[in-house]
Amino acid sequence: MKNIRFEFTCSRQVPLYAHLCNQYLNHDQLNITVGYQEQVYFIEAQGELKELESLADAIAQDFLISVWLTDSRISLIDSRMGSHQLLPDAKVEQEFCQQCLPLFGDNQSPLFGDISLKCDCCHGRTRLHEKHLGLSYTDIVAIADSLLRDGEAQLPNKDTITFSLSPLSNTGRDKLLICNPNTLNAQFHLKDHQILALSSIEKPLITARPVNDHPKLDAPLYDICFAYNRAVVVLCEILRQKGIDWVYFHADNLSKPMVWIQSAWSKISSETDSNEPIVVLDSTPEPLHDEASFNGVVASWKKGLISCTQSDAEGTDGERSDAGICALHAGNLESGQFKNSAVIYFSQEQTGQIVTQDRDQKSELFFSLPTLPSTGYDIYHHLEQSPQRGVVEKFKQKYPDDYLRLLDLNLASPTDNLQSLWAIAAIILGLPTKALTKDALSDALISCAMAHRGSNSPRIDYPLTKGEAHRSLNWCKTLGSLISFRLADDRDSYKLAFGMQDSLADFLANWIEHLDLNIGVNSVILAGSEFANEVLTQRLSLRLGKNFPLKINHRLDLDGNNLAVGGLYLKKRRQ
Repeated sequence: MKNIRFEFTCSRQVPLYAHLCNQYLNHDQLNITVGYQEQVYFIEAQGELKELESLADAIAQDFLISVWLTDSRISLIDSRMGSHQLLPDAKVEQEFCQQCLPLFGDNQSPLFGDISLKCDCCHGRTRLHEKHLGLSYTDIVAIADSLLRDGEAQLPNKDTITFSLSPLSNTGRDKLLICNPNTLNAQFHLKDHQILALSSIEKPLITARPVNDHPKLDAPLYDICFAYNRAVVVLCEILRQKGIDWVYFHADNLSKPMVWIQSAWSKISSETDSNEPIVVLDSTPEPLHDEASFNGVVASWKKGLISCTQSDAEGTDGERSDAGICALHAGNLESGQFKNSAVIYFSQEQTGQIVTQDRDQKSELFFSLPTLPSTGYDIYHHLEQSPQRGVVEKFKQKYPDDYLRLLDLNLASPTDNLQSLWAIAAIILGLPTKALTKDALSDALISCAMAHRGSNSPRIDYPLTKGEAHRSLNWCKTLGSLISFRLADDRDSYKLAFGMQDSLADFLANWIEHLDLNIGVNSVILAGSEFANEVLTQRLSLRLGKNFPLKINHRLDLDGNNLAVGGLYLKKRRQ
């Protein structure tokens, strides 16, 4: 008789794993115990070798990949840590698993299209949305026929999902539902971890770049996902049979795409419809405040536990200028490094900042991105009045169409972010876009940088300006530097777009090394929605990660509940 333990280490709680652990407590032949400790789900069993091998095969089949799974292992044990007590699994959201999916989702199955099918493994039928309970196979076929006939159709849900054969207007970056996964590599440039994420039990959105010169996919970037509920699974299979590889889709409350950073997935922000906590952190040091709110998220501390909930209240304890220090405090909770640390916080919604904390836990703002002019006329006027006037005049003469595009630019607020800088850079490089918006232009620059082959590029200048309180960026000189390189050689916009990202990463690494000499930096936290830019993230990891440990609080969002949690430790008197 042997005792073994099956372990699944996860960066966040995975309710379906807890549910599956509970299912295995019903195993008759083996004495099974389960548990969850320090972000590890485990199943323990005692039995003969053949019985344990059979159990291992079953567990391998049931425990499908989660985006939060970071490691799994099987080990011999001398004593048990688990019990026969059920693990909390109330927040399971998945509607299907590997056992029921082939029954209702495969067109060769006699039960194909029966989304009300009962499943003894995942109990997915109990989580069907009320508007899907009465949805028959015939109803879903009618939705597919309407889509093919009219070019657009809707599926009832908590927020109606619109499907279309052509891009949907005014919905930001196009989102694609993949109907035929077998053609995915012919449509997009994807890495192994992205394909695994698409196939995971969470079925998240991820951002992908289409293959070059695709006849239909002409946007620079897309957010894509696989079918994520039973009704959508059946709809996709019907469309696949009719030769449809993907369709555009949109819903008001869709989550933002996942971000791959430091070899693991993170959420930009979490959303929930209920008052249930969206995250719970245990064994945390006592904060300065019992409650803090930031951008609709309320963080509360009680007896060593921090919980976060969504709130409709408009009030907030933190200001935009506090976001960087809040992100630093939240990152410190994961790393346990409460001094001699720094955060690089780049956000599309808050002010981009670098904040440090010395050995006495004193925080200081080292760098803050400037607020860029919101109109092309003002941007050009600032450039014309700067020492960059000469190259700007040459740009105007050599690229009159791009000069006119710059004049037509209107940047949506806020503009104290990298996204606004990328948008201006995209125009300077003459990158084509369907719309002259900040989102479309920044996507064009990032996609162009992703397409660069190699690691060499021109060094774009990112000079610091010193103010009374902190340093900022001389953005006129940065753009003048980019213009100079294009005037010298405009045959390779990929290299220049990549150079914008790589050069910033190089300057950031130099700045952190400077801070290390002054205050000592033992770890650097990365936070903020702009780290969804995989080129900047990769280059920064390469440049900065050589000399400093880079930390991410994977249990929290990159740019959501982490700010409210960090607000609990904010040294700021409340009104």
